[in-house]
Amino acid sequence: MSNPSKIVFRPDGTILIKDVRLSYPHLFEPWSGEEGRPKKFSGSFIMYNKTHAAEIKALKEHVVKLSMEAFKAKVPLSNYFIRNGDDKQKEEYEDSWYVSASEEANRPPTVLNKDRSAIRSDNGVIYAGCYVDVLIRPWVQNNMHGKKINANLLAVQFRRDGEAFADDTRPDPTEVFEDLSDSDFDDDGDDPFAE
Repeated sequence: MSNPSKIVFRPDGTILIKDVRLSYPHLFEPWSGEEGRPKKFSGSFIMYNKTHAAEIKALKEHVVKLSMEAFKAKVPLSNYFIRNGDDKQKEEYEDSWYVSASEEANRPPTVLNKDRSAIRSDNGVIYAGCYVDVLIRPWVQNNMHGKKINANLLAVQFRRDGEAFADDTRPDPTEVFEDLSDSDFDDDGDDPFAE
């Protein structure tokens, strides 16, 4: 398989994809979108058709090859870790494909800065909309939940800034709230609205 400049299929089965746009990052705390489902580290990594056409083609070919080897058939598109961004019907996903990758709650991905120093907390360096390089490991699922080609999220490296997808910054609570430790306020428990 060819090795376009922004993708590296490594001998150990992992795949390095470069200069992709990060979306829905859950890199420092595991998260679950649905109650009752296990929490995981996760992220979506957007590849725009105009900048990653060769990489998208290579990944599509790769997952079909994995599917044919594992199942002797292609699986539905929704069962691959690479998906059509237009299906999300969100502006930032238009004219793109994206990789969806996750990792178990006890196996956090490595997160690095440009200089390969570790980023250990959500300190604003990594955010939805920035550009990163991502290392994933595809794996075959064949169980009661279906036949899929999934991807483990192994590592993410910050590459460059991009326009943030949403302003999810929050004010510092210590700058908003008062220190009430010496307050004379005493709640006597009376309900002023009680009849």
